[in-house]
Amino acid sequence: MHEYDLIADWYASHRTGRMGVPEVTALAASLPAGARVLDAGCGTGLPLTRVLVEHGCQVLGVDSSRELLARFQANLPHVPVLRAPIQSCELPSRTFDAAIAWGVLFHLRHDEQAQAIANIAGALKPGAAFLFTSGDTHGSIDGAPMDGVPFRYHSYSVDGYRDLLVAQGLALEATHTDPGGNLHFLSRKTG
Repeated sequence: MHEYDLIADWYASHRTGRMGVPEVTALAASLPAGARVLDAGCGTGLPLTRVLVEHGCQVLGVDSSRELLARFQANLPHVPVLRAPIQSCELPSRTFDAAIAWGVLFHLRHDEQAQAIANIAGALKPGAAFLFTSGDTHGSIDGAPMDGVPFRYHSYSVDGYRDLLVAQGLALEATHTDPGGNLHFLSRKTG
């Protein structure tokens, strides 16, 4: 996203907490050694990609922000990255044991979210987990600016996400809200 190119330094200095770490740690611990994981919207790689790497996962980071990926490569120079929008990038079919999309889907319009979920689902092996965050109310809103840059957010309802997942061969297993107010969706590829 172009907006993240504008705030890359600010974002890198403010994305230093543990938000998402417990959930991604639990996911990583459930995977076999050397599991291949797709990190959609990987940003700077900190802290979530680092958690995956520290658990022995082979990660592919995907992000559309040139500036965030530059910081990712400085932080995790041995982890491959792809600069592309997740909804339209070419991913190898049935390659990944898991995927995460932390803080990315709600930046995409509804039709783009559906495309992103379809693209990610096609890259997952049967039984692979897909963990992502988004809202739980269908609609679009203008959010508070980050470092002066406005952002727009889009979300489906929980039932809307369930329907999108099912259409792509994924089953929604659980949702929960963390202490920071982020809603997590854990799904699994069924076939």
